[in-house]
Amino acid sequence: MVRTEFRIVLAVIAAFVAIAGIAVAIHGMLFDQGNSLLYGSIAIGVGVFGCALLLNVWPKDMKDESEHPENQHAP
Repeated sequence: MVRTEFRIVLAVIAAFVAIAGIAVAIHGMLFDQGNSLLYGSIAIGVGVFGCALLLNVWPKDMKDESEHPENQHAP
């Protein structure tokens, strides 16, 4: 059995980190707080990168070799 549920939960958390980073960056821009803008931008980058990395399909996610895309041939 492939256990991808944990990665999906982590990807959702990473998406919420990115959303919180957007809020912090906007707050930093509105109130002219340079550190808030910097940390918000870093949180956006980390959240988006983490979400993309965690939702990527890895070769070990395939149940057996016959399902691997490289082993499938066109009819």
